Amino acid sequence: MSGEPFIIEGENTVREGESRTPAVVFEDFASVSTGGTEVYVNGSTQTATYLTGSTVATANVLTLPLITIPTGVGGLTVVVEPRIVANGQNWKTGIVYRVLKPGSQR
Repeated sequence: MSGEPFIIEGENTVREGESRTPAVVFEDFASVSTGGTEVYVNGSTQTATYLTGSTVATANVLTLPLITIPTGVGGLTVVVEPRIVANGQNWKTGIVYRVLKPGSQR
């Protein structure tokens, strides 16, 4: 993670019904604490619909809750924003998931 307060990670492609439990490593910090995780779809918060579980920080690794892509959302872009506190400052990163429509290759 560089000196920017918000970093967008590379886009990931998922299908409806898939689940992920991503982990984010903050290489610039020895340790972090969690500031929570939010999910946005088309600019609206959808955290309760997409996340199950808790965000856990261990040293400089943030393990996110289980992210489940519901059926019927093919064609949408889902942005997962984990937040941390490190060196007395608040930081965010964004993981972008592009949800494929059923039967599509990309």
